[in-house]
Amino acid sequence: MAETMSADFTLAPGVMPTPTLPAITDLTRPFWDAAAQSRLLLPLCNACTRHFFRPEVACTHCFATDWQWVQASGRGTLYSYSVVHKAPAPGFVMPLVLAVVELEEGPVMFSNLVGCNDQDARIGMALQVRFEQVAAAVWLPRFGPR
Repeated sequence: MAETMSADFTLAPGVMPTPTLPAITDLTRPFWDAAAQSRLLLPLCNACTRHFFRPEVACTHCFATDWQWVQASGRGTLYSYSVVHKAPAPGFVMPLVLAVVELEEGPVMFSNLVGCNDQDARIGMALQVRFEQVAAAVWLPRFGPR
């Protein structure tokens, strides 16, 4: 059964609810707008030419403020994970695999592992981003096996 998130939005069956939604600011809006189009964007520093994540005012490598959003491949590997067995809030489907994903471009993202059983999670497994709608205007990047 679909879960209602608001008067004008119904969560698709099988999609996990996210009770606390991320704050969308002027700094992060391009990321969230792209996610709604199933595209993963990363900041790329124009000074040192390295990607970083999460978006900050300055590059996390060289502190330059000259950076741009660029399309990412969406591919990564499972760097680390933890299987959560107790729901942090009502509505979560357990077990939940919290994942640290090392992106092909270099940065790491915290996310969820989806599309496989928690017993199948393996450090180094190849992953691909998937986007799940969790509110009327919010799509979260989550990762599943390639």
